[in-house]
Amino acid sequence: MVIKDTFYIGYRDIDTNLKIKNSAILNLFEDIAGIHANLVGEGLKESETTWLLTGYKVKILKRPEYGDKVEVHTWGTEIKSITASREFEVRSPSGELLIIGLSNWVHINLKSKKIEKVSEKIAQAYQIEPERTNFNEYKLKKLIQTEDFKYQKEYTIDWNWIDANNHMNNIFYLDLAEMVLPDELSKANAFCSFEVMYKKEIKYKDKVKCVYSEEEGACTIVIKNEDLSEIHSIIKLYK
Repeated sequence: MVIKDTFYIGYRDIDTNLKIKNSAILNLFEDIAGIHANLVGEGLKESETTWLLTGYKVKILKRPEYGDKVEVHTWGTEIKSITASREFEVRSPSGELLIIGLSNWVHINLKSKKIEKVSEKIAQAYQIEPERTNFNEYKLKKLIQTEDFKYQKEYTIDWNWIDANNHMNNIFYLDLAEMVLPDELSKANAFCSFEVMYKKEIKYKDKVKCVYSEEEGACTIVIKNEDLSEIHSIIKLYK
């Protein structure tokens, strides 16, 4: 089952070039995935179970701009015991493919906060479409941190980044990573794709250190805890 809806690219979604920010792309994905979950009975208000995001891979073919209307599509490609894969497309009103995305999830119980197997009823309700794919894979490959880095920056997590699960929202990991970028890269916003791997939640008032490194064609930001002993997330941005 493919779920789709139309969204407007507004002022809050764009950078200084009037083009959609990477975090705003994830906002579109989060909203359409939530619509799908609500339709099958896993909305936050009525369900004891939900999905915890573990990673994204996103390819940008053409960035939507301020004032554009876009049609966002999503569908499940795999549900397996406690995990799932979901893909996304962003298209222009004429049908031009602008952005594609692949995501991985793990199923949890909202009350116990523990991983829970997906029931057969819920799995069937999502009506997955395994043959419909832009990536020819279901599972994202693990991102590896580099031991060499140029610099690091420290941040304290503010309340406005915290979501209904009392963790920093997945979208803000990308905002945080881009705050660490050199100014010229941040202002240009010219990355053609990015990947995010989530490993450990970040909570209100946590102090995190963002370690920045570069390699040919890519930048990597590793978000770690204050003493650098644990990884919260790895974000890779491709030029």
